[in-house]
Amino acid sequence: MAKELLIRALRGERVEQTPWLPHSGTHAAQLLDVSAERYLQDAELLARGAILCADHYRCDGIPLLDDPQMEAIALGCVPHWSEQGPPSIVSSPLYGLPPAQVIAQFPPLPDETTGRWPTVIAAGARAKPELEERDVALVGIAAGPCTIAYQLRGLALFTDLFRHPESAAALFAYAGQVSAISARIYAEVIGCDIVAINDTPATMLQPAYFRQYVLPNLQPAWEIIHRAGKTSSLWA
Repeated sequence: MAKELLIRALRGERVEQTPWLPHSGTHAAQLLDVSAERYLQDAELLARGAILCADHYRCDGIPLLDDPQMEAIALGCVPHWSEQGPPSIVSSPLYGLPPAQVIAQFPPLPDETTGRWPTVIAAGARAKPELEERDVALVGIAAGPCTIAYQLRGLALFTDLFRHPESAAALFAYAGQVSAISARIYAEVIGCDIVAINDTPATMLQPAYFRQYVLPNLQPAWEIIHRAGKTSSLWA
């Protein structure tokens, strides 16, 4: 297990062997014989799960939490919890609103006291020293702008891109602020070695829309990560 090998590879350096950063999901819940719902809301279980997966996988880095709905729930979205995987979003403050009303209904921006952040911060404090002893990088995964915008607006987001681009642009900018807050918590508060921005729904956008709506709103998160001296990564 070699944390620096992974960090060097993510920074574009040539390395002597291929490092491994597994996409662990909620596999740790199965290893601990608890439901995903319980696992994702318990600081001790999250910490134990990260350490256990690091030991089982013999990897170079391990995510602290792998839940794409983390930010959405902190913004007031209603989750449907699962026994075996991350929750899904079933309701949002912006679902069903006319586009002209969307901007006025943006939820308050979160901070480290919002939603499950206190749980995740406590888990990071427990897991980080154990992973450092094992020479394993602690990885924070923040939801990207398109992920957050999609969770808040649903499929109407893609209609807004065509018919109400100003509303869509404002939502992407807001979502970028949320991503940056998550990046700050992972990089500065928890002290993750690597902070990844996971933005899978962005793959549904044509390249011109990606450049217009996603790239500019990734920049605040990148700046925070790099200013903290941490390593960034983009997952899609």
